[in-house]
Amino acid sequence: GSVIVSDVSENPSAVVTLPSYDPQFMAHCYFPAEFQGDFLMQVNGPGGKGSANSVEPIQYSALNITFDSIPVWGYCHKRVGENVLLVDTTAEGQCIRCFRLKRRSRNIIEVFSEDLNRCYTYEDIAIASCDKLTSRSVLYRTKEIGGLPIRNEFCPIAGKYSFKYNVNDGTEDTTECNTFSSTLDNCPDGSVFRLQFKKCAFENHGTNLIVENRTTEVDRNITFNCLGSWPAGPDYSNNTRFIALLDTRDGDDFRPRYRCGLYHSDSSTSRIYMAFSSDSSCTQNLHNSTSGYETLILTRALNLQKMPDYVSSHLASYPKWVHGDWEESVISKSTMSFNDLNGYRSYTFVTVDSDDDTDRYIVYSKDHCENQAYVCMMMRQRSENVMEFKIGTISSPVYAKSLCEDPTLDRYDSTSPWMTQARLERIVESPCPITGHYIGRIPDLPGTCAELSSNCNTKEIMYYKVTDCESGELYEERTYLCLGQWEERGVMYTYTKRNDTTNDVYAPTECFVGLIVNDDEIYIKEAGDHCLRNIDPRTEGMRLYRKGQCYGNSPSPAPTPLKPNPHDPIMRITTHSMPGNALAPTKKTPKLISASASLTQHSLNIFIYITIYIFYFEFTHN
Repeated sequence: GSVIVSDVSENPSAVVTLPSYDPQFMAHCYFPAEFQGDFLMQVNGPGGKGSANSVEPIQYSALNITFDSIPVWGYCHKRVGENVLLVDTTAEGQCIRCFRLKRRSRNIIEVFSEDLNRCYTYEDIAIASCDKLTSRSVLYRTKEIGGLPIRNEFCPIAGKYSFKYNVNDGTEDTTECNTFSSTLDNCPDGSVFRLQFKKCAFENHGTNLIVENRTTEVDRNITFNCLGSWPAGPDYSNNTRFIALLDTRDGDDFRPRYRCGLYHSDSSTSRIYMAFSSDSSCTQNLHNSTSGYETLILTRALNLQKMPDYVSSHLASYPKWVHGDWEESVISKSTMSFNDLNGYRSYTFVTVDSDDDTDRYIVYSKDHCENQAYVCMMMRQRSENVMEFKIGTISSPVYAKSLCEDPTLDRYDSTSPWMTQARLERIVESPCPITGHYIGRIPDLPGTCAELSSNCNTKEIMYYKVTDCESGELYEERTYLCLGQWEERGVMYTYTKRNDTTNDVYAPTECFVGLIVNDDEIYIKEAGDHCLRNIDPRTEGMRLYRKGQCYGNSPSPAPTPLKPNPHDPIMRITTHSMPGNALAPTKKTPKLISASASLTQHSLNIFIYITIYIFYFEFTHN
């Protein structure tokens, strides 16, 4: 039949019941754990509401994404590619809408849809409408799944800067902060921007400025939590990115709590240009990174510390096998840059003494906040495409040959964590360590079963499912790309990245530790995103038994493997997911997917070790 398109606000009687619809009979329609949680979205605007000259406050609406629904919009009925059909039940009947959710960062989801007043009663017409979706709103995360607090992201502009600032509301042509006297930094917490406005003259502008109304010159400190950053897309220049921030000041209904902007770096001038919209959308009065409601021009602070003469005169070399681009590292002959996304730090390591026989290198370390020290770095090639490094617990403000003589650095029980990195340019893919189709029960989730299987034709692909053991209802389905594996102390470490996150700007990496007893029995346990040690998969992991051959040798179709997307290791600033029970379904109780406290310590240790020297340095120089 013909489609009935209903404008709910004008013709509610046109909405008819969807035949035989019942949420409990949904097939494979769910929202992965990365999308679940509590969010806020702006509900007034565009059109000037909440803007500088408006008398209306900016309003937000709470929204929750569950395992199988977005209650304000409907139940998950069917997935169509990267789109999802939601069915909403109202007093007038039921209707279908097509949505596309794009996860821009850990805390940001962009929603594409038609006007929410449009509603379809036939599935095929609703599917056809998926070709007409436009960006409608930005969801800002307020709670993780299970009600856990959100985790900030490493700010994409790291270090110390000076800036000029201007507001463009059409009331005047002057620049409010017309000298590079104001400062911006993300120190010491790399997930927080700190802005200090100095020597600025603010006129009587609207109430939603970064800086509140002032008619006289003011000095003011403001902090923003960094929520994420993502590529702006083909409509902008190549290196333009969006940025999302949370204003930490107490509420003013006329000032946006959430800010969205654009920025880009000009390599010829070493300046960064940034512009913000006038509300919490990513469009209102925002045209590009140099034209928006508020604009900033950033330049590196002038008082940055120079590299010591000893370093520049004693450059050594990293081994050739490690040169190149890695996940969050770029390594050349003597210099390594590294973004510790979990620890909110970026580092530059310059090697001044190398010993390839022991894989130890004395390096001069400098973080994005200008903290400096000499430390010992150990590097290990784990496979063709995976390497790990760790930083010793001993540091010094001056070069010391003894830094790499620490005998505990290479011990299995060392408190210094390994940082795992995968090569971006992979010439040869790494096959997964299992071959076949395995099933088992998840030990801490009674009634749930897991399936782990490989692809015979594409050996670097691994599939994982969580189902209800009795009904077979699908709770979770994931595809992994194996990046490399190695054996250590009788267990197998496999470094992977999610290969099914088509909506993600980044593909989260995950490490698994396993024990292969024989061809028919294996144990597996998640090990965070940097391959945590001291995990016994036999006692802590999940037991799986071989059920059959790998996909490709059986009539059961396997999901189509996705090709990995390259990304920029310097500008990719979204953090890896904090590992909890990565093998557990997301429909069950929230406590099962809570963040691991051990990883928090793991990701911060690298910063703690490097900055130990500060206390010694201050003591010896006072």
